[in-house]
Amino acid sequence: MFYLGFALFFLLYFIVGAFTELLELTTVGGIIAVAFIFLNIYMYFKSKKTDAD
Repeated sequence: MFYLGFALFFLLYFIVGAFTELLELTTVGGIIAVAFIFLNIYMYFKSKKTDAD
């Protein structure tokens, strides 16, 4: 469940950085945020699969 929390955090970071002036989102920061979003979602499904086995 922590993986989904971290994915939500990085999604909010990306949205706030992309659409507001509160955060200055650089290209590298955006790429890292998107990569962490997908990585955390992948790890969530991977951990669910291993828990079911």
